[in-house]
Amino acid sequence: MAIKILVVDDDSYIRSFLKKRLTAYGFEILLADDGDTGLAMARAEKPNLIVSDWNMPKMNGKEFCEHVKADSELKYTYFILLTARDTAEDKIEGMEHGADDFMTKPFNDKELIARIKVGLRITALQYELSKYQHDKAIMELAVTIGHEINNPLGIIMLTLQVLKKKLMTQRTEGMLQDIETCLTNGDRVSEIVKNLCSLEDPQFKPYLKNSPIQMIDLTGKP
Repeated sequence: MAIKILVVDDDSYIRSFLKKRLTAYGFEILLADDGDTGLAMARAEKPNLIVSDWNMPKMNGKEFCEHVKADSELKYTYFILLTARDTAEDKIEGMEHGADDFMTKPFNDKELIARIKVGLRITALQYELSKYQHDKAIMELAVTIGHEINNPLGIIMLTLQVLKKKLMTQRTEGMLQDIETCLTNGDRVSEIVKNLCSLEDPQFKPYLKNSPIQMIDLTGKP
């Protein structure tokens, strides 16, 4: 699948020039002539990278960048701001609004392409990191469920086997206690599920002593 780059600029020459140059590198180029249109296109197309002019009608590049970075589905999109402003104060202002990089107009197209490639590498690394964190979170949840639920579930299953044997041999002594044991451990499982569903700030602890594998701490203890 081709990498998507969204170019947002009210100058038709810049849009045409960048489309021609970037298409030659195999990128799929999306074009918009103002920030409003660019934002709608970004939300619909989910580009890998955005190149935007600073000074535009309707919504300027700084405001456009703010909206992109505030969108949960776009916030990691690499954003390069094109601007005729070249002071440190201008760059700081742009970075405070979420821009990842700057190019001063008139820009060197080879330098812009080099910066785009750097931005795409950074985006790829962020994706790999988020995927790793996602997979790690799933593993930690699986370990937690397996550890916390396995014990009371095992007690329930063993107690039910004892009850079955007692029923088969018509031995009734202790059956009420066996049933109480099942109910108690059923309540433990229910409480674990409730705690998992209500987690807001999960804390972690080693699965085993000195183990690198973590599990969610449902005890509430430090």
